Amino acid sequence: MTHSVVSTNVARCRDCYRCVRNCPVKAVRVQGGQAQVVPELCIVCGTCVRECPQGAKSVRDDRDLVREALAAGRTVVASVAPSAPAYFGIQSFAQMERALRALGFAAAHETAFGAEMVGLAHRELVEAEPSRWPIITSSCPVVVNLIEIYYPDLIPHLAPIVSPMLAHGRWLRQRYGDSAFLVFIGPCFAKKGEIHDEAVRGVMDAALTFGELSEWLESGGIAMPQPPDEHERVPRANARAFPVEGGLVGTANLDTDILTSEIVTTSGLAACEDVLRSIRAGGLQASLVELMACEGGCINGPGMGKDIGVYLARQRVLDYAARRQPQPLPSRAEWPSLSRTYRDKSVPLPEFTEEQIREVLHRVDKYTPEDELNCGACGYPTCRDKAIATLRGLAEATMCIPYTRKRAESLRQVVMAVTQDPVITVDTRLHIQDMSPSAEAMLRCALQQIIGHPLDEVAPPVVLEGFQRVRQTGQPIIRQRLTLNGLVVEQTIVAVKDQNLIVGILRDVTEREQQREQLERIREETLQRTQEVVIKQMRVAHEIAQLLGETTADTKIMLSRLAKLLEEGQEP
Repeated sequence: MTHSVVSTNVARCRDCYRCVRNCPVKAVRVQGGQAQVVPELCIVCGTCVRECPQGAKSVRDDRDLVREALAAGRTVVASVAPSAPAYFGIQSFAQMERALRALGFAAAHETAFGAEMVGLAHRELVEAEPSRWPIITSSCPVVVNLIEIYYPDLIPHLAPIVSPMLAHGRWLRQRYGDSAFLVFIGPCFAKKGEIHDEAVRGVMDAALTFGELSEWLESGGIAMPQPPDEHERVPRANARAFPVEGGLVGTANLDTDILTSEIVTTSGLAACEDVLRSIRAGGLQASLVELMACEGGCINGPGMGKDIGVYLARQRVLDYAARRQPQPLPSRAEWPSLSRTYRDKSVPLPEFTEEQIREVLHRVDKYTPEDELNCGACGYPTCRDKAIATLRGLAEATMCIPYTRKRAESLRQVVMAVTQDPVITVDTRLHIQDMSPSAEAMLRCALQQIIGHPLDEVAPPVVLEGFQRVRQTGQPIIRQRLTLNGLVVEQTIVAVKDQNLIVGILRDVTEREQQREQLERIREETLQRTQEVVIKQMRVAHEIAQLLGETTADTKIMLSRLAKLLEEGQEP
């Protein structure tokens, strides 16, 4: 099953559609801006993992399963792919054996054992069954997935022979028993799915990539041992050169002349599909077709890393194959059964009416053939293909980049047209990129004439100085007040670092400033009038108090006299 091989970290996935663009079979579903691999459509080529710029795609890691087996005391045995010399630079398999034993492995063997068996088995099949011609090699699990899902009619041409990993795994089972825990180590992500395929399940227990093994060795402080001093040169063992393009043909001792018409060897999924289409059309006349999904062969598998070039990897593998190794390849008498079966895994494609397709196209403003740009930015080769993918639930209508851009520009135009505050956008060179109509009026220029021109052609020094300061310091200017063409302006300038733009807003506050000054005058006048009223009131109060004081004094005198008279009149 492929459902557990490739997964998406939704926190990192960001609407770039790069995985959709690069997926050769469009096995990616985009929903809510998140791209998820569709297991039943995926051929596990690893392209999406390689191409994702955010590292949002990852493959299943079986290291914990291996550690659990080691902790349980099981006999853990490794099958190491013949492309290991390209990744680790080893010259003798003894180096790999010692490193793996340091991790706790009981034993390690070369998958080239299985490659020897598989190569010769293909030759025997070609010679015994010409009715199957052209016979398609079955060593690459990605090619097997591709045929079972997308070219099921070609299954009769697919060699009913297991891959080198499975052939070697069956041989290891014979040698170590069913209780052993078998681990494949190689450059291929698809092996993680192949070990769980219903037709061959139970042969291998886990699959690791070279990168995962390298990290494990590093975390354990284990360095790859030095090679032995002596390296005897011997005739090249073709099985150890199996991972290079044409490796199976060489292992089978067939004609490796690239000009031969009897044998077809090719690598890369585009080339593989070209060959499959030719076989389907009935026009390819050949006895054997060796297909490898990765360009250059397994030495360019997705688990090989980015630092190793195909030709350097090829040179390392061929050099290794020409050295005598401590483990001889198995004899024919030791071979296990190499047969396997396949099944049709194709997913029926629903049919949609022209009206349904047009309705999806209309959602993104595509009404005529001229509107269908077929730019491929969404990941699909044509607008109709994307519309069909939308109907299938694999894509979203708004994945159309030209539509999204047009909509954004339309929204920008509306915002720019209605905003009263002048807005100026420049790049980091201070060249004008956009300007609102209100800014055009303030600076007395036309955007169409000055777009792309330096800002200093239209902006006065006081404005230019602000933009220059923000570019140099990265610090925004907030509500800086200045005078511009007789107007009072508040200037706000900020840098948009993600887009290398600087945006300035020049808010005309002249009227507000005039209102503020008028209010200030009214306040001062009111304060002055208030002070005058208070002073006048105090004067009146003082005068009233003085009058009241004089009247009170006169009254007191009169009352005193009256009291005295009354006192005198009461005497005997």
